[in-house]
Amino acid sequence: MEENLWEESEEIISLRELVREWGRRTVRPQIAYLEDKGEFPRELYRQMGELGFFAAAFPEELGGLGGGYRALVAVAEELARVYPPLSASMNLQAATVPLTIANWGSPEIVEEYVAGLISGEVLGCNAMTEPDGGSDFLGAMRTRAVRDGDDFVINGSKLWITNANVADVAIVYAKTDPEAGHRGVTAFVVPTDTPGFAVSRVPCRVLGKLMPTNSITFDDVRVPSRYVLGEEGQGFTVAMNAMDYGRLTVAARQVGLTRACLDASVEFANQREAFGERISSFQMIKKLVAEMAADLAASSALLWAAAVRHDQGLPSTREATIAKYFTAEVANRAAQSTAEIFGGLAFSDELPVSIYLNYAKLWQTGEGSANIQRILIADDALGLKDMDRHAGSTRRARERQSV
Repeated sequence: MEENLWEESEEIISLRELVREWGRRTVRPQIAYLEDKGEFPRELYRQMGELGFFAAAFPEELGGLGGGYRALVAVAEELARVYPPLSASMNLQAATVPLTIANWGSPEIVEEYVAGLISGEVLGCNAMTEPDGGSDFLGAMRTRAVRDGDDFVINGSKLWITNANVADVAIVYAKTDPEAGHRGVTAFVVPTDTPGFAVSRVPCRVLGKLMPTNSITFDDVRVPSRYVLGEEGQGFTVAMNAMDYGRLTVAARQVGLTRACLDASVEFANQREAFGERISSFQMIKKLVAEMAADLAASSALLWAAAVRHDQGLPSTREATIAKYFTAEVANRAAQSTAEIFGGLAFSDELPVSIYLNYAKLWQTGEGSANIQRILIADDALGLKDMDRHAGSTRRARERQSV
């Protein structure tokens, strides 16, 4: 019988339940301890790798589960529902870093890194944003890579790089031809123990301590040319392809955060009493909960549609971008509504509401700010720029098309 892509398979349902149960038993009892300790939860990453969370989208020949992108978003959603900071792992270990290497790296580089990343034994980071860049990461890019024989020598800096302080390998974007605009950017795989690669923590109290963000400086970092992803000057296309995966997983995490907000709001409203009755009977509380539930349903549908197109091998930049934009708007509304329902208790460190507020805003910016998403969506709708114009540009996509 042909698989119904629009319904969750038994395997995906089981994977969701595994993530949820692991989070309930292993993560939630440790959250306060881990935040107080302030150390990167290396063992939790290793456990997630062993349980197959990072391997969901990868084919079995690369050490994956073969579950596709629908399995990937299911895991990302459930991890964010458990605890948002921990779900950052899904971009770095399950999508942006290993998928970019798998799509653009040589067979030797794929063999060297992909299996280790999705098993959780190797940690990765994605070094794209710069101090003067933000959304204009290409136009403002000052990091340079100069060819020297069979190597490239990288100099420059990056900012807001999640997990760089614990990563074993980084994907680094640098200008190899400063005069060529976006055609002058090249993507590299760089082991973080390479001489000249230095990391400093960037204090960011509102995000908690389980998702470290950092700056990186490159001081004559020498990288063999075999570590180039794609071809020299192809970094823009590599980055756009990576953002498709990033936006898909960020959208999934925002759906999970929205679901966590609804869970917390329903439980609190059914227990809290004011003026002699439970606040769940108040019409304004019902309004907030109703809007949250409707928004969640719409977000889930958009996310699933984007994941299905990924699994079908169809162009999906448009769907991933719209899903990322809409789920971010929804997550922010849900977090604000949850704070309103909880009142002053929303600011207690003993409750996760402030985490929901902070991460909803963070993810609205990550993988392209809300305004950038609006521009992309509008230009596409107006016929000015087709969002799927880079579709089929990866080596893997071209190989599929040639079969």
